[in-house]
Amino acid sequence: MTYVIGVSSGAFTVTGREEKMQLIGFFKKAQSAITKGVQFVQLDLESLAEFKEPDLKKHLERIKEMGIRFGVHSETAAFGIEMAEPDSAIEVDYKHCHQRLLEILEESRNVGAEYVLIHSSESVPFALLGRHLQPAILVDVWGRPLREFIEKADDDWVVKWILPEDLRSGGAFIWTDILHGSSLEDYFKYRLEAYKRTEEYRRERERGKTDEEISRELNEYLRRSLKEEFLGFVASRTHTYGPERYAYYIIAKWMEREDDPLWNNIIEANIKFYAKYEGKTPEEWLAEKRIEKVDGKWSIDDPNFREEYKLWVPAVSAKYIWGHFNQERCPGGKPLFRDLKEKLKVKREDGTESVMPVVLESPMAHRGTEEWLRLPNPLQMYYLVKDVNEKAGFKAMGLAFDLEHMISIRVDPETVIELFPEGAGETIKVVHAGWPAPLAPAHLPIQLGSEQQFYLYKVYYKMRQKGFGKTDTAYIIFERGGPETFQESILSLRQIVKFLEKDTPPDKLPPEFSGIATGAIASEERQLAIISEHAEDPLKGLIAIPEEEYTMLGRAATAKPGGGEKWTKEELR
Repeated sequence: MTYVIGVSSGAFTVTGREEKMQLIGFFKKAQSAITKGVQFVQLDLESLAEFKEPDLKKHLERIKEMGIRFGVHSETAAFGIEMAEPDSAIEVDYKHCHQRLLEILEESRNVGAEYVLIHSSESVPFALLGRHLQPAILVDVWGRPLREFIEKADDDWVVKWILPEDLRSGGAFIWTDILHGSSLEDYFKYRLEAYKRTEEYRRERERGKTDEEISRELNEYLRRSLKEEFLGFVASRTHTYGPERYAYYIIAKWMEREDDPLWNNIIEANIKFYAKYEGKTPEEWLAEKRIEKVDGKWSIDDPNFREEYKLWVPAVSAKYIWGHFNQERCPGGKPLFRDLKEKLKVKREDGTESVMPVVLESPMAHRGTEEWLRLPNPLQMYYLVKDVNEKAGFKAMGLAFDLEHMISIRVDPETVIELFPEGAGETIKVVHAGWPAPLAPAHLPIQLGSEQQFYLYKVYYKMRQKGFGKTDTAYIIFERGGPETFQESILSLRQIVKFLEKDTPPDKLPPEFSGIATGAIASEERQLAIISEHAEDPLKGLIAIPEEEYTMLGRAATAKPGGGEKWTKEELR
């Protein structure tokens, strides 16, 4: 199809004071693209209030009349926004995030955005939840109370899993935190020993009950008690450390039992990615981690598998996001929320329809937590996008590749592309282009003829071989830094697009790609012409010679602070 080169508007809250007037609201942000040599701008949303700017729709219509089109980069913690994440299992976060996304999609569609981009997950990393206070009221992937999910489970499997016959198996590990470090098995033993010291136990024995009978009755009582305690806990607003983990464990087991494609595909992709990244085969990597399938499945019951958060947490994270886009699949046919897909279809004046997709981008991370993000890798997101689109029957979602983000969170872009299935590149709707820096956010310019320009081309070429930009319009957005970063970056991207569309392999790029061909901006002919044009320019004010030694009028030179003294000392001769 075609590649559209654009720029990001930048954010009012993080830009320098001299530029703030150019970015104060959506209209000004859209207007800023006019002088950048492009016809597309990604508007950086910093507040829902920006949609309430007076006469916004009329102003943006004027921008579109000038040939400027736009997409929306939705809210992100990177802009300093306090956000609820779409992969959260906390009731208040799930509800708030869903309602806010509905409004953002509705408003973006109304003003004519061509896509809405969101970061996949900026939630507290799963491995760090144990040190973060959260309300214990939890929900399932559709936003229903987790208590309802547990109580309506077929054959009461959730309760049987978290309170198994063998107290050392299944989901018994969940109780370690709840019981303040004690295992479920130790808890039952402690309660039995404590009961044996009571007067009631003595009377039961006198009535002729055996220890085995007493133990069995006590176990049954404890199971009923713990079940009610757990059901009450996950429906309470009690603040405790990291209760969201319990929802993730239960949903993980559910996905495992259901043979969910997101569970299987994402875990398999993760194993291949980490093995390749570390220079091992998948078999070698798994053997090193001592991970094996349980009854033919990747199981959360396996402690070695469970401890490798980066294998399975992305699958659960993706399933929670999936739930926001599949409300009609909520069991019982009574979803709590309107489905996000409702906001993605756009009716044109001629009666036809188009789609404004939601595009997922890898997030940034705090230093030291790069590998713990819940859904960081486009390879993981691809399977989410594929599943949502297949069930929706249209391209409701897409991917965004930001090499700077990916490199900064230790997700190697070339490994990702190599592991993409054939044709998977068609899901890539947006590329955030910029110097591929490991320290994000850098947003540095792409210099013409630089190693960075060549690296971007090499990766984009690999993406194109997997389908990127071959069937649908793809947007290549230079994410701006300062005002000085635009011009050469746009020239570099034009060269990239020119040769991408020709399917030129990276090792066959001509000198023209770097701007050094005849007539190009960096060509020898052009540089020599510039030198020749300025060879006889006036030298007034450029040369300072002291009159003491050369008997020429050089008063301006000696009048400078310290000038005469420096010439006398021959420091400037």
